[in-house]
Amino acid sequence: MKRFLGRSAGSSRWRLAVAVGVVVALLAVGIALAAYFASRGSDGSSVAQKTQESATAVLQPEGDAVDRAKQATEADKAKPRFRGELGDFVIVEPNTTNHYPCPEPAQFATNLERSELYFSLPGAVIDAEGAASCQGTIFSITAFVPDASGEAMVGRGYFVAPRLELNADAPEERLKLITVGGKPALAELPIPDCMVCDSQVVVIERFPSEAAPGVFTWVRTINDLDKAIALAEQIMGVRQ
Repeated sequence: MKRFLGRSAGSSRWRLAVAVGVVVALLAVGIALAAYFASRGSDGSSVAQKTQESATAVLQPEGDAVDRAKQATEADKAKPRFRGELGDFVIVEPNTTNHYPCPEPAQFATNLERSELYFSLPGAVIDAEGAASCQGTIFSITAFVPDASGEAMVGRGYFVAPRLELNADAPEERLKLITVGGKPALAELPIPDCMVCDSQVVVIERFPSEAAPGVFTWVRTINDLDKAIALAEQIMGVRQ
């Protein structure tokens, strides 16, 4: 085993030496070519100057997009936030919702698979601190779903009021009543032209009754309402 490890180490040093030599040679060739072309442009200008002009042209649209996003966000913030009833929902002030009142401090939940709120999504990571229980009843589960376009947050919970109370930092024009999987839902549209803004959908799966609390599903993404709806449908079991 020691002899094998020794040969492996020696081979690794040899390959490393060869690789370093190749890199040094390529750098030397690259520097020489850069110096040559920098001094000779087809129209008398340097290649370096042309490269700078091209880079400026490419970056300009990105600068315009950033400006548009900033202006759109500022314009949206200047509009009054919607508060009040909207279909089966009630939009309330931030941090004032209490979907499942608990007479004692809520506890971190365990054995989530036993709850009807439990859901499974490919790649989803259940937030251990986002699953809460009250007197042995799990009433809220939260998870993160990472992907190439950014991390989505998803969740499912109980509620007991006739209408579902929600926090939504948006003017009325960005709140839209829709249906998801045949159930009433409220979509919070992202700010137009915003590069990184929340998009959210909340679905009432079941209204509360004397026999059981209501159930709602919510999904928050970055700028992608279609993705939020698709994830909600997966949680509800109406999409594979």
